[in-house]
Amino acid sequence: MLKKSLDWLDNRSDYRRILLPLRRRVLPNGPSWAYTSASCLFWLFLIELITGLLLMTTYSPSTATAWASVHYIEQTTAGSFIRGLHFFIAQALIVLLVVHVMRVLLTAAFRAPRELIWITGLLLLPLMVVWAITGNPLSGSQKGVSQIEVEGNIIGSTPVVGKYIQKILIGGNEVGNLTLTHLYFLHVGLMPILVILLLMIHIAQIYRHGLSQATAKPSADRQRPYWPYQTVRNMLVLTCMLGLISFFAYQYGAPLEAPADPELANIPRPEWYFLSLFELRGYFSGEWEFIATMVIPGVVLLFFLLVPFIDHLLSERTSYVMRFIVVVVGGAVVATLTAQPALRDWKDDHFQQAAEQAHHLADRAREIADINGIPPEGAITLLRDDAKTQGPLLFKQHCISCHSHVDQQGRGLAAEKPSAPNLYGIGRQAWIAGMLDPERIAGEHYFGNTEFADGEMVSTLVDLFDQAELSEEEEKGAVNALRRQLSQVAAALSAEAAVPNHDESYTAEDVAQGKELLTGDLTCTDCHRFYDEGELGSAVDLTGYASREWLMAIIADPEHERFYADDRNDRMPSFAKDANNPRSNLLAPSRLGLLVDWLRGDWPRKSDASENEGATKSQPELARRRP
Repeated sequence: MLKKSLDWLDNRSDYRRILLPLRRRVLPNGPSWAYTSASCLFWLFLIELITGLLLMTTYSPSTATAWASVHYIEQTTAGSFIRGLHFFIAQALIVLLVVHVMRVLLTAAFRAPRELIWITGLLLLPLMVVWAITGNPLSGSQKGVSQIEVEGNIIGSTPVVGKYIQKILIGGNEVGNLTLTHLYFLHVGLMPILVILLLMIHIAQIYRHGLSQATAKPSADRQRPYWPYQTVRNMLVLTCMLGLISFFAYQYGAPLEAPADPELANIPRPEWYFLSLFELRGYFSGEWEFIATMVIPGVVLLFFLLVPFIDHLLSERTSYVMRFIVVVVGGAVVATLTAQPALRDWKDDHFQQAAEQAHHLADRAREIADINGIPPEGAITLLRDDAKTQGPLLFKQHCISCHSHVDQQGRGLAAEKPSAPNLYGIGRQAWIAGMLDPERIAGEHYFGNTEFADGEMVSTLVDLFDQAELSEEEEKGAVNALRRQLSQVAAALSAEAAVPNHDESYTAEDVAQGKELLTGDLTCTDCHRFYDEGELGSAVDLTGYASREWLMAIIADPEHERFYADDRNDRMPSFAKDANNPRSNLLAPSRLGLLVDWLRGDWPRKSDASENEGATKSQPELARRRP
C-alpha cells in the first residue's frame, strides 16, 4: 500500500528525481560532527521563517500599535514562546554562521571549484546581521528605536550614499512615523528575499560540486553515504540546540522594553553582535567616523571574499598559517572590541543604574497594560500618564530643592539641604501622628527647617503636654491619655486624606472620636477650619486634609485663604495659580495630578502591597523637562 501510494505521488510530482541528488550524496571522508553546522543553519533558518510568519498574523507595524501588538502576543504562553524562539534563533543563527565560516576557512573548504559556495555563504553573514538589525526596533520599544536611531546616524555619516541609505532604512533623516513601516518591509520583505535567493545559489553549488574533501585526500575505506550517517549526527546536534533555545524561549522569552518615548532619556547600546563596530567608532570621530563604520568592515569583507584567490597563490603551509592567523587574530580583535564596551558599561554605575531603571520602566509599562489595557493614543501614554513613573521625575524637577521624600531608612529622593517637611507618607496616620508629636514636629522631617518651627502649632503641642504632665505628675496618665487623643485626631485626618492602597490601623470609632476632639476638647478649630467649625485665614483648612483635592489646591496656590494667606507662606511657590491662563503656570493640571497621585501612592497596581514608590534608590534622570 505504501509503495503504491509513493508510486502514485511520484507519477504526478516526479519527487524521486527531485530527491535523487540527496540520495546520491556521499561523504568522501566519512561523517563528521563538524559538518553539522551547515545542516543546523538550514533548519534553524527554516524555523525562523515559520515563527516570523506566525508573528506576522498578529503584529501591527505603526508607532501607535507596534508595542501594543507585541504585548498582545506576550499575553499567551504560546505567543510568548514563539516570539522567544524567533528572538533566540536569530541570535543563534549569527553565532552558528560565524562558527561555520571559520570552520570552512580552517579546513580550506573554499578551494576550487567551490569559490561560489564560499562567496555566497560569506555574504549571508552581513545579510543576517542586517536582517536582525531591521527586526530589533519592530517591538516599538525604547531600546530598539533608540538603537536604530544611532545606527541610522552612523549610516548617514557615510559620504555620498549615506543619506540615501539612511532614508531607505528609517524613512527619512531621523526616526519618525515611517520608520517602523520601512523596517517592517525590509525585515519581512526585502531581506528574506535576498537571503533566500543567496541561499538557493549556495545550496545549488553544494549539490553541484558535492561535499568538500577539506585538506585530506578522499579514502574509499572512509567513504559513506550522507544518509543515514551524517543525517543522524545533524539531527542529534539540531535537537540539542533546539532544546537549549526552547529552554531560554520558555524560561526567559524575548525582552519587551518600555514603549519608545523621546521624553525618556536613555543610553543606547547596539546588540552584542554590533558592539565591536560600536567600539571601533571610538577611535574615529567627526567626518572620519565612516572609516570605522564602512571602510574597515568593507575591507575586511573584501579580503574574506578574495581568500580563495589569495590561497591559490600560496603554498599549502603558508596558506594554513595565514588561515590560522586570520581566525585567531581576527577572533581576538573582535572579542576584545566587543568586551571593552561591555566591561566599561558593567563598571559604570550610572549606566547600570539607568539600565536597571529601564528594566523597571519596562515592567511598569507591561503592568499598566495588563491592568488597564492600552489606550487608543498608543502605548506611549502608558508611562506618560502613570503617576508611579512621572511622580518622581516631577518631584525632582519641582520639589526636591526644599522637600525630601525618604522613608525611615533614609531611602528615596533626598533634598541636598531640606528646608521643608519630608513628604514621604503624607496623609497617612503615621505621618500625621509625627506632625502631632511635640518632639518630632520641630524636627527636620517636619517644621524644623522652616519658620513654623517657632510657630503656634509647635508651641500649642508643647503646652498641651506640659499641662498634662503637671496635672497628673505621679501617674503620668494624662500624658498617655493625650497621646491617645492625638492618635485619634491623626486617624480622623487620615480618614480625610483617604490614602489609597494603604492599610491603616485606626477604627471607625477612632475617626469619630478624633473629629469630636478636633472641634471640642483640643480646640483645633480655634485656628483651623474643619467643615462648618472654625474660620478660614489663621491656619490651614483641615477639611479634606491631604486628600487629592486638598493637595492639588495647596500646591496650585499655597497662598489661598484655605492655606497660608496673609503672608504666612514660607517660600512655597504657586505652581498652578492662574486657571484662566494655564501657560503661565509651572505645572499643567494633568502633571500636578500625577505628582499628587504619586505622593499619595495612588496608581494602578496588581496587588495592594504597600511599596516604596520610587524611593528604594536614587533614580537617574529619566525624562527631558516638559514645558
